[in-house]
Amino acid sequence: MRRPEWTWKIGLVVETPDLRSEIVSALAEAGAGRVFELPASAASFEVASAVDRDKPDLLFVELSHTSKPAAEWIVDVRRGEEMPLVVAVHPAADPPEMIAALRAGASEFLCLPVRPAIYEAMERIGTLLESRRNAMMERGKIAGVLSAKGGCGATSVACHLSAALVAANQPGSNQSIQNKTNNARMRVLVADLDYQSPGTRGAFRVNPHAHAGDAFDAVRRMSLNAWREFATPVMTGVDLLASPMDMPSNALSSDMAATSGNMAASNNLAAGLPEQWRVESLLRFLGRQYNWILIDLGRHLNPANWALLQNIEELFIVTAPDVLALYQTRSILQTLSNRGFEKSRVKIILNKNLSSPQDFWVESIEQMFEMSVFGVIPNDEGTFEKLPRDRFEFPAETSFGRALTKIAARLSGTGGPGSQRKAS
Repeated sequence: MRRPEWTWKIGLVVETPDLRSEIVSALAEAGAGRVFELPASAASFEVASAVDRDKPDLLFVELSHTSKPAAEWIVDVRRGEEMPLVVAVHPAADPPEMIAALRAGASEFLCLPVRPAIYEAMERIGTLLESRRNAMMERGKIAGVLSAKGGCGATSVACHLSAALVAANQPGSNQSIQNKTNNARMRVLVADLDYQSPGTRGAFRVNPHAHAGDAFDAVRRMSLNAWREFATPVMTGVDLLASPMDMPSNALSSDMAATSGNMAASNNLAAGLPEQWRVESLLRFLGRQYNWILIDLGRHLNPANWALLQNIEELFIVTAPDVLALYQTRSILQTLSNRGFEKSRVKIILNKNLSSPQDFWVESIEQMFEMSVFGVIPNDEGTFEKLPRDRFEFPAETSFGRALTKIAARLSGTGGPGSQRKAS
């Protein structure tokens, strides 16, 4: 067999000595590395802990000796993930055992003598592993959307930008967004992690049945099927993960939190955020499901959203051409610089720009911040007054919609599907 392009990490969960010795010998010849070894009778949570710790690519498991039925055992050990792959092993060529193992989720079935069948199996498994490894290296991009101050329209920008990204990356993107088919390849998630003044639920005209707090609590069992409990579909290609403070029952408390506006309140919000490992785990999972994750971070920097910045790749600061907004923007840029957040990861979006003569032209703003303005969105209040109240609709043919479409095209690079994904 050809040697793998990287050293596979192998976990052995085997009870029969002859099986173990043959597998170990064959793996040594193939250049694979054993990262842990446990008896097949070990509790499934013990094996799951070893999998979490060592991240093996492949498990050789004697499923006839596991502490639970094969299907339950594999679910427990994988904890909702697609990896590691499982190779079922058995001392004899037992057809019922083979059928049960493959139905339970095993990729291959081996019996004594394991050679040469193990090499043929590893050839097939190698193709699967390489495909999944490449997919893992092409995860979706995670961007934060931060408002310089209240009233800059960052939530509206985030919600409508999600629709513009889907439209910009579809074949025949000149067709109406409402007519997009369900086989779209581009998927965007808007994650509302604004714990002070969230507004995505209202902007999208939806009533979520679950929120981000629920998803963080359930991250250990997260899977594609489980995720459907937490994502609220908005339109083809766009989902919402609502803020815990933006659920219908929490609307009043959200308004009260928004008016407090002091550091003690921000500290309390930060203390209420999930542990960092939960944030990292959920975003890692979501990066495999979506091309873009736009995180609504709320307004100005505070301890709550600062804790999230280390998990994002880019930060979109939405500002407006007024004195206070520009002052707050400069303050945010200075804070980010002082804390080591690279300027190259920051994009300025100027919203509510006026076409008439004004004190703050785009060129003067760029001079003020010593960086270019990535996108300019005109002041277009009339468009929002005409939007439906009972559903979300992206106004693609308005000046507001065209500006966001232009921003989406720039973010997507060539505009082709998948071109926005980060480099491996």
